[in-house]
Amino acid sequence: MPFTNRVKAITNGRVFSLPINLLTINQFFGKTFSPNEAAKFMASIGDASIINPQTFEEQALRFVGKELYEAFFKSYTIKQWGIHPSELPASILKRLPVRFNYDDNYYASTFQGIPKHGYTAIVEKMLIHANIKVYLNSKFERSMSADYNHVFYSGPIDAWYGYSAERLGYRTLDFVTEGYEGDYQGNAVINYCDQDVPWTRICEHKHFVPSETHSKTLIYKEYSRYCEENDIPYYPIRQVKEKQQLAKYIDLAQNESKTTFVGRLGTYRYLDMHITIGEALDAAEKFLLCRATGAKMPAFVVNPLA
Repeated sequence: MPFTNRVKAITNGRVFSLPINLLTINQFFGKTFSPNEAAKFMASIGDASIINPQTFEEQALRFVGKELYEAFFKSYTIKQWGIHPSELPASILKRLPVRFNYDDNYYASTFQGIPKHGYTAIVEKMLIHANIKVYLNSKFERSMSADYNHVFYSGPIDAWYGYSAERLGYRTLDFVTEGYEGDYQGNAVINYCDQDVPWTRICEHKHFVPSETHSKTLIYKEYSRYCEENDIPYYPIRQVKEKQQLAKYIDLAQNESKTTFVGRLGTYRYLDMHITIGEALDAAEKFLLCRATGAKMPAFVVNPLA
């Protein structure tokens, strides 16, 4: 089932399309630019003195200029990551496109969709196989890997090694669920960019399937904070300090003979989920090839430090 994954942003009480597109640019600056005019205008407001952006802030200033950066990215990023954008790598912002048309989809993928009967049903069907056993509420530790021919580990790489090079930095999320009659925000996802709003975004899931009609609605408010010892890690921070620690864990992982690290936590990379799934499929193909040829399966299919 195809769907449009639209994201809006609220800044100073005004709603704009995200990622930044032609509508956002015209609304924000009070213009009626054509695509070519918008492209020239954006080039003129970007900081051309920044040749090779290294930080999130430099990437934003170079390509969207100070006003859009401060309205959409600065405060939201501080809420989301808990640190100033000047301390984050430019790669985080490079994921978000700037478009000079009215396309307000989050992704530019040719095909986008969700399972017809939801994700629970599709995962259940994937797991119904004679060779698959599911263990719930069961901790898997490195010492248990001896019982298996090969392990694909998607948990935190630092936990696998007992935090021998200290804990890596992660962010976690708290979710607050609220129910309402009718419609709440009229859109699947709205990011709240102003720093005085404590949550980062609200998801209203019924809008992901516009073909369905529901008299009530559920919303989920997301609050981002630093991941403590007993929290669930959601995504890595990857500052310079963490990348230095990661390099130590990678050195340890290269000595593994039958473990491959995958996913956001296993490779300590901030990934969109379609990238994560694609890499998992690549890892499976690599494993089958190694088994057929007798080659050693590597600890990483993708270089975590790239």
